[in-house]
Amino acid sequence: MNAYEPMAGHCGHGSMPPNDDPYTYPGTDVLKNKADLRDAEALKTYERFASADALLTLPDDIAFTPDGYRAIHRYLFQDVYDWAGQDRSVEIAKERAPFCRPQFIAAQLEQRFEKITAELEGWSDLPDAAFASRVAEHVCELNAIHPFREGNGRTLRAWLGLVGARTGHSIDQAQLRATEWLQASVAGFEGHYDAMSRVIAAAIRR
Repeated sequence: MNAYEPMAGHCGHGSMPPNDDPYTYPGTDVLKNKADLRDAEALKTYERFASADALLTLPDDIAFTPDGYRAIHRYLFQDVYDWAGQDRSVEIAKERAPFCRPQFIAAQLEQRFEKITAELEGWSDLPDAAFASRVAEHVCELNAIHPFREGNGRTLRAWLGLVGARTGHSIDQAQLRATEWLQASVAGFEGHYDAMSRVIAAAIRR
């Protein structure tokens, strides 16, 4: 199943009416946050530093399950958002590409992690390039689900780091370049995983 199929076949399409986002301060596109920052750039900076600090102490024994994935998001953003670790309740899109509709998120996460669990044990035996190729599909599909209102990319990269560490393919987070990651994510949304595979392979440390 490619990254677009869950959206079309199981997640559905749709768009939220303008200014009808319960996650934002009225009349703005700034997300409600614990620091009550009303400036988008100030929130972006606060969020970046808070999540980066949390990443340094992220527990390494988090389960590779839907709830474990939510726990990563909660840990990274618990000081920023009240809804950290919770599936979003609104529809969102990036550059007109809709992510999974809220009512399908839980089921799509369950299906994705069932596939991950079935493969996980064998990843330790794979060469780095083969590991990168295999995990790239799951990275792209989790991105297509996009379960959280904000912080999906950082949660996904943190999860990838845990997977790499636990399977003997250590990921250098600094080598997951933002531009290349975004381009690979866009390609992955259409079911093309090769670009993400290359991004991941380039970040594996030996």
